[in-house]
Amino acid sequence: MSQKLKLFFNSHEKIIYLIFLSFIFAMTVQQFELFKGNANHLIHSIKEFDDNKLQNDWIANQEHHLPLFTYFNNLLIKIFSKNIIYLIHTLLLGVTPFYLFLISKELFPKLDQKYLKLIWFGVFIFIFHENSFFSGVAGQSSIDAGYQPASFSVFFFIGIYFFLIEKNFLSILFICLAASFHPTYVLHSGFLVLGILGYYFWSKKYLNFFKILTIYSIFILPITIFIILNFFTIDKNLTLIGQKILLERIPHHANIHSWLSYKDFFFLATYVYAIHLIKKNNRFLVFFTIFGLCPILLSIVQYFINNTSIALAFPWRSSIIIAPISSIIIFSYFLEKIKLNEFKLKLISYFLIVLTSTFFFIKSHYIKNLNSDFRNKLILTQEIKKNYDLVERILVPTNLSHVRMNSGLPIFVDWKHHAFRFDQLIEWEKRIILANKFYNSKSENDQLLNLKKIQIVENISHILIKKDELKKECSNLINHTEFALVSVKNCYENKF
Repeated sequence: MSQKLKLFFNSHEKIIYLIFLSFIFAMTVQQFELFKGNANHLIHSIKEFDDNKLQNDWIANQEHHLPLFTYFNNLLIKIFSKNIIYLIHTLLLGVTPFYLFLISKELFPKLDQKYLKLIWFGVFIFIFHENSFFSGVAGQSSIDAGYQPASFSVFFFIGIYFFLIEKNFLSILFICLAASFHPTYVLHSGFLVLGILGYYFWSKKYLNFFKILTIYSIFILPITIFIILNFFTIDKNLTLIGQKILLERIPHHANIHSWLSYKDFFFLATYVYAIHLIKKNNRFLVFFTIFGLCPILLSIVQYFINNTSIALAFPWRSSIIIAPISSIIIFSYFLEKIKLNEFKLKLISYFLIVLTSTFFFIKSHYIKNLNSDFRNKLILTQEIKKNYDLVERILVPTNLSHVRMNSGLPIFVDWKHHAFRFDQLIEWEKRIILANKFYNSKSENDQLLNLKKIQIVENISHILIKKDELKKECSNLINHTEFALVSVKNCYENKF
């Protein structure tokens, strides 16, 4: 058995080495607590379980655009537990440098040398955490500390690598998987495949061209048809109103006039320089040029015509793939040119990987702990859960997006987790307005009037409110310094 293991490790030494370095990188990233940030999307995966009442939550019963993400997580949580999400996220984090390195090695073969690999991963750890070299424009990135559907964009890196080694079926499969986990990426999968098709057309390999076009069409059609049937076959006027609401909610992602700044021209310069550096590799040059120009040109068009549909297609989101690849091309190019004797190279490589991994591990987990403040917020949800059996649905301040998932109790609405179909997005905004009016009430009568309007929409059993905003004496069900949880029946029993 030991001899077999020895043979296995000897034959797979390079891959095991890369996996180990990728794992070191993943450990430098402190993952968010499970239900922090965009992990609210997991509501559709966990709502059927008996340890929560989320099957009665309004948002959990609206149309969502994440069928594969939902079923994938639901199955794994059912087999294991919710903690499996941390492992999935760790694997996605590890996939990122693993395949980015393989892409770099295909473009710059000398990087296969052991100590250059160490330097590469040491620099990559810095690039990822420094952020401006890794993230795209409009405040977006391929993966970060939070598990979300967008994290599966790292499958694009896998697809690009398989394209480089001429494994076209696997390339298209992973590109389409990324789009299936997060349908916002359907457009960007099209840009990627257009780049691949462009190369085969340019090189006159027409059979490959039509094979790839056929495979892509077969793989991308299911999620595309699902989105069209569930989200675009609604009244045109409702669509226009819903688009306006969404655009106003996320201008930092969707409105090019809101997010574009001089810093984004650094992204363009990096991309152009990367193109220059790989100009002798026709396969990657044609692909990467077409892939990059598609979103850039569409973004320029959007800058001048201000079309809402283009804005909400987020063409600039391709930058989350273009930016890290451009960065690794540039530093890989110069890394390959290092000329040092083996001793100096070994010394620098070990020093760099130890320095960057240790520094960013300590920074992420201790100095800049992303979860410490959030854990303090969970004191509130722990208090709320003590009343789990009594609560049917809570009205909460719209900025408390952590209450729903961490208490397992239905809420009326929050700002973070909105509906996605445009007609349901209109309903979401109405709920937001009603909730905000209640919390901004100047008097007890105003508060009661706004609560009656909310009760018409959906029955609220309890209200979470800051103690100094409660306009009347009510029995507080929780022990919290800032908030009170009150029963609507007991507090307003004579008013309904």
